[in-house]
Amino acid sequence: MRKVGVGLFFVMLLIFLSGCQKIEEFRYSGNKGGTLIIAVLDEPSNLNPIYPSISGLSPVTSQLFTPLISEKPDGKVRPALAESWVYSEDLKSITYTIAKGATWHDGKPVTAEDVVFTAEQILNSKNKSPLAQKMNYVESVEALNSRQVRFTLKQVFAGELQSTNIYPIPKHILGREDNLQNSNFNVNPVASGPFKLQEWNKGKWIEMVANPDYFRGRPPLDRMVFYTPSSMGELLSELVLGNVDLAYDLPPGNYDTLESYLKVLSPGRSYTYIGWNMARFPDKKLRQAFSMAIDRRKIISDVLENYGQIVDGPITPEHWAYNPDLKGLREDKEGSKKLIEELGYSKKKGQKFYQGLSVQILVEEENDIRKRVAASIVSDLQAIGVQAAVVALSGTDLITRLFSKNFDAYILGWNVEKEFNPFQIWGSEGIYNFVGYKNSRIDDLMGEALLSLDREKAKKALYEFQEIIRDDLPYTFLYAPKKITLVKKSIQGVTQDDKRPVVSFVDELWFRSVSGTGVELASLGENYRKGPEEVETKPVREVRETPEQVLQATAPTLVPERRPASGEGSGTGADTMPEEDAEPPKFVAYEVPPKPLNLDRVVFPYPEVAKKLSLSGTVYLELWINKEGNVTNVVLIRSVHPILDKVAVENARQLRFSPAIQGNKPVAVRYSFPVRFQE
Repeated sequence: MRKVGVGLFFVMLLIFLSGCQKIEEFRYSGNKGGTLIIAVLDEPSNLNPIYPSISGLSPVTSQLFTPLISEKPDGKVRPALAESWVYSEDLKSITYTIAKGATWHDGKPVTAEDVVFTAEQILNSKNKSPLAQKMNYVESVEALNSRQVRFTLKQVFAGELQSTNIYPIPKHILGREDNLQNSNFNVNPVASGPFKLQEWNKGKWIEMVANPDYFRGRPPLDRMVFYTPSSMGELLSELVLGNVDLAYDLPPGNYDTLESYLKVLSPGRSYTYIGWNMARFPDKKLRQAFSMAIDRRKIISDVLENYGQIVDGPITPEHWAYNPDLKGLREDKEGSKKLIEELGYSKKKGQKFYQGLSVQILVEEENDIRKRVAASIVSDLQAIGVQAAVVALSGTDLITRLFSKNFDAYILGWNVEKEFNPFQIWGSEGIYNFVGYKNSRIDDLMGEALLSLDREKAKKALYEFQEIIRDDLPYTFLYAPKKITLVKKSIQGVTQDDKRPVVSFVDELWFRSVSGTGVELASLGENYRKGPEEVETKPVREVRETPEQVLQATAPTLVPERRPASGEGSGTGADTMPEEDAEPPKFVAYEVPPKPLNLDRVVFPYPEVAKKLSLSGTVYLELWINKEGNVTNVVLIRSVHPILDKVAVENARQLRFSPAIQGNKPVAVRYSFPVRFQE
C-alpha cells in the first residue's frame, strides 16, 4: 500500500470513521394514528424522483421514496437507504451499503442494482433528467454485491457525498421502459419510502397511507394528505376553519390571528441581492455610496414584514461556512453623498440629481416582492441625488439582459446549498458571473475550498472569500428571507432549533391526541368557493419558475481542475479556441446593442422528432459578434436537449447583425441570444 501524508491520513481516518460506522440508528417515535393535512401551493407535475421540478424535489415525492442519505435535526448527515458508506483510499470512490430489510412497496428488496439502474437513467440523455448536471463528475457506478454499490468520481472534491446521493427507483418495474418521461410510473409509482400513494386527485389533493413494512419502522401517522388550494384566499379560509394541519413556504403576511397554529420560522437558505455591472460602475467608492444609501432594515420591515434578516456576504447565516464576524456597510446617506462628491459628481443649482449619474434596476415583473424591494432602493438612491428607476422584465427577458451584460443593476437571489459551490457565480469565467467581477485570489480560495475534504481548511478559505467579496462590493447583499410554516399546536415533533425545513420531516410528526381528521377531503376549499368574493384576501399565487431557479437548476456541477504538482505536465493549460483560434471578444458596455438584420430569413426549424418526444424550451446561446456584425462563434450557454441544441447552434451561425456601438465606434461583443422551441 502506498504511503500517505500525515494530514491526508487524518482526513481519511475521519472519513473512514464517519463512513464505516452507523452514525445514527433512526427509529420513529410518538403516538400512532391520525391524518395530517398539509397545504402545498405547488402541486408536483410527477412523482418520479429523477424528475424534480426547477424548485426542487416535491415534499410528496420525498415521502414516497428514500434517498441514500438524509439529514439530522442539527443539519448533519445521517443514514437513510444506505446504512453506511466508506471512501476509497484515493478518495475517488464511495461505497454505500444498502440497509437490511429495505423493500419496495410491492415487497421486493431494494438492491445495489436498483441504485446502478437509477444512476444510469439519470445520466442517459434520452431521459432528460435534470439531475444529470448534478452527477457530471460521476465516472461509473457498479454493484459489488446485492447490497453494496460503488460510485467512482472523475475528480476528488468536497461535494462527493451530495453529488452521489440519489433517490433510487426500481429496476424490476422500469427496466424495460424505453422512455421514462412518459411512463405511468411517474403518476403511480412503486416506491420505497415511509408512505404509499393511495389516491391523486389532480389539482386538489394527493393522499398517502403509512407503509407498515418500512425498514425504519412504521411512521406515526396513519395517513398524510397534500392539499393544493387554488389561492392564498382559499388557504387562509381553510386555516381559519382549522381544516389544515400544516402550511409551509408561505409569503410574508400577518398570521398572528390564527391562534391554533404555531408559526415556525426556518432560517433562509437563499439571499437576495442587487448586482452592479462592474463595467458601468468600476469604482468601488461608487458602489459603496450606492450600498450605504440603501435602508435594508426598512426593506425587511416594510416589504418582508420582518420575515428576513440582513446578510453581508454570499453565504447565509445557517450555513456551516458562514463567517459570523462579517459586517458590511450600514445605511449612511450623508456618507453616500460625500463619497459621490469625492468622485467629482456635482449638481447645478436647483438640480435634484448629480449630473451624469443614473441607475436602472432590472427586476422580474412577476415578482411583486422584488418589485417593492426595487422601488424602496430607487427611493433611497434618489434621496442621495442619484437618478434611479425600476425596469420590470419577464423572466426570460431578464435572463437575456443578464447574459448580454446589458444592465446597470439587477435584483436576483441565489440559493446556498450545504455543499456550497460558488464557482459558476464568482469564478472569473463563471457562467453566472453577470456583474463581470474578476479576482484571482477569489478563484484560488474557491479552488482551495472545493477541492479540500478537510472542512476546517475549506471553512478558513471561505471565510476569507466572504471578506473579499464584502469589501469589493460587486453585489450589495440585501437579506435572507425566512421560511414561514404554520403548524397546528396539537402536532408534536417540531422544534424551533431544527435546521431542516419542516416539510422535509413530516413523516416524523405525530398528534398529541389522536382522533379522526373530521374533514372530508372533497370539502376542502368548498367553503371558500361558495363564499362572497371579498373572502379573497390575497391574489392567486401562480406557481412558476423564477429566473434564479432556472439558472441554478440548469447549471452543471463545476469544480476547478487540480493543478499539476511541480514537474507534472507542461503547466501551460492553453485553451483550444474555436473558429481560427480567435480570441473571444471582451465583455464591454455598449450604447447601441447589436441588432439582427436577417432574422426573418434565418429559420430555426422545430424538428419533427423533437415534437414527437414533446421536447420544448429555450436554448440560450452566446454569439461572438465582430465589428462588422458577423457571428464568428456560437457558444451553447444553456442546453435543452441535444436535438434542439444542434438546430439552434447551427442556424445561429447564419445570423448577421448591425454592429454594437460604443463611443460612436463599432465594437466586438459577446451577445446572449435565446432560441425558443415551443409548439
